[in-house]
Amino acid sequence: MKRRRKNKGGTKFYMVMSVLCLVILFIGYSYVYNLSEKRKEGQEVTTISINYKGDDQSEGDELSALDKMMSYFNIFLEKTFNENNDGQEEDSKNNDGEDGSKGKQVQDNSMVESPDEKTKEVFRTIDNEEEQQKEPLEIYDENENIEQQALQKEVYLANNRKEDFFKIIESTTSRSSGPRNLFLDAASANDSLNIVLFHTHGTESYQPDNGQNFRTLEEDMNVTGIGNRIAASLEGKGINVTHLQEYNDYPDYNSSYANSNYAVSKVLSTDKKNLLIDIHRDGAEENSYYEEVLSKVKSIDINNKTAATCTLVVGEKNGNYNQIKETADKFYSMAEEMYPGLFRKIIVRPGAYFNQYLSDSSMLIEIGSSLNTLQEAQYSADLVSEILLEYIDEISK
Repeated sequence: MKRRRKNKGGTKFYMVMSVLCLVILFIGYSYVYNLSEKRKEGQEVTTISINYKGDDQSEGDELSALDKMMSYFNIFLEKTFNENNDGQEEDSKNNDGEDGSKGKQVQDNSMVESPDEKTKEVFRTIDNEEEQQKEPLEIYDENENIEQQALQKEVYLANNRKEDFFKIIESTTSRSSGPRNLFLDAASANDSLNIVLFHTHGTESYQPDNGQNFRTLEEDMNVTGIGNRIAASLEGKGINVTHLQEYNDYPDYNSSYANSNYAVSKVLSTDKKNLLIDIHRDGAEENSYYEEVLSKVKSIDINNKTAATCTLVVGEKNGNYNQIKETADKFYSMAEEMYPGLFRKIIVRPGAYFNQYLSDSSMLIEIGSSLNTLQEAQYSADLVSEILLEYIDEISK
């Protein structure tokens, strides 16, 4: 009887093929993972758009199997790394504590004939499934001693997880502080700083709303106009400012942070400290609990004039979080010294970037809210400009 010989060669073949498949799987996973990280950081991820026998495709052009496979792969990427997952896309949900109810995708209605009517319709057309209210806040009251013959109250506002909070100082008296006598060395500041003022959500507007969901393309009514006011104040003192005035949230709101990332990246300096200032405004859903809370702390009297309260927001997920937080702390301390109560305590948002990894000197400043009038926000912009001058003088030394 003859014994069957073992197929050693066949066994080795299958082992080699198994190892090869594992290697290909690992390489593919690494590639997909790297693409996801690039999207989180705001980098562009190349996609392939293929027209299968569309009008623009000539009859002789047949797609290769590789082309089709890459097209399907890109569809997989779009669905896997959807804009609502992380990075700029996660930031687009308005977790920065500003405009919580207004963080919705703006849709383009190209069928509307009149430009004015089209603009109004764009800001009215909202997908209700993407609406986000701020999480319910809890209020903690804590009475302090009488100071300067005025009873002050600290109000701590926190979400249910108590992961972030901010403090508002309420007082029965008007604040009457002001800038110190400042000798600003503008030349030194310009030599050492690259100051970039921009607006991820530049269409955000104030009272009155005019039925456009607190958004408008009119610069004299929105956050971009507030930025113009700040830039003019700094430039009036000889400070060079790059003010990016493009609307990053129009017509596609969900691409706001990706758009602002791209715009800011083009003007970063390699030999100066980049001071990046993203100007926003806060907001609350009508008749919501947050609106009720915000309405109590939305403004403050400074020098017998009503100013909209402001907020600094920091994304905790950035690799340079400690440096960003230090920047915010320094600016907040100066604001408290010059205009106590103008700024609510710093908000730290877990899981958020806000493009602040682009520079250790990145700030997201919310000037007022949808509950404030434009005049109140403009006055706050003037006060913030004075604080910025102090801050610029300090960090340029």
